[in-house]
Amino acid sequence: MSAYCVGSVAAAVALGFAINAYAQTSEETSGQTLSVDTTQLPSVEDLVKQKQNPVSGLRQVVLQANVDPNYPDAGKTQGIYSLQPVWPFSINEDYRLVTYTILPVYSVPGPPGESTLNGLGDTLINLFVSPKQAGALVWGAGPTILLPTRSDPALGSNRVALGPAFLVFYPQNNWSAGIVLQNGWSIGNASGINRVNAFGAQYLLSYNLPKGWSLYSNSTITANWTAESSDRWTVPLGGGFGKLFYAGKLPLSISLQSFYNVVTPTGGPHWSANFQLAFLFSAPQS
Repeated sequence: MSAYCVGSVAAAVALGFAINAYAQTSEETSGQTLSVDTTQLPSVEDLVKQKQNPVSGLRQVVLQANVDPNYPDAGKTQGIYSLQPVWPFSINEDYRLVTYTILPVYSVPGPPGESTLNGLGDTLINLFVSPKQAGALVWGAGPTILLPTRSDPALGSNRVALGPAFLVFYPQNNWSAGIVLQNGWSIGNASGINRVNAFGAQYLLSYNLPKGWSLYSNSTITANWTAESSDRWTVPLGGGFGKLFYAGKLPLSISLQSFYNVVTPTGGPHWSANFQLAFLFSAPQS
């Protein structure tokens, strides 16, 4: 199956998920009817701050495209397209569980004369337990889980990987900063490409502008501890802008960023561009 076909299926699933969740949200808000009084909708400014907080409880379905132009040895563009539902669940009066799932689809160009490899990668799930009433510093902690959903041996491991995940987030009036740390190890006696020992440090920096606009930088520094030290790290630096707005009664968020990898493994990409479209739903009242 081509990356276009797989990506189309993922987009259709995301759209169906979004429509269903939007209908559910409208029902919860209005009781007997799907109509919603626009005066009761959250403001764009409030939603921007909720979206930037990774454990705010805001429900989201995100479609993301990450492209690496002029991919080394191929001279073509690599694409990584993902479906990312972010969904909270109430644990009790004081805590919630926020689930982050990333299902990626890869399109990896081969060297001259070889075809492009298209297929599913491994699914990443991060689970964060976090207080509903946070203080000045927001935190969340839980496990990270990597599931072997790859469609080709070159696109992931055949083992489940587990490890810890932790985040801190510092929100202010017009700006915010945070970091998400995780490391996963494959279970069992895996070897070669199936052996996983991977670290990620996702940084979150935002500055809010009027009318739902924001400047921000959101990317992940990674380390593959199974690789040689010279080929271990990928360190992207850059950023971009985003806009949150209402399409009717459904809030949407779009963003565009670009990054330069100041450190990258041999044969790794040097530049990347990232686009996101997010369907947003109000945080549950529980």
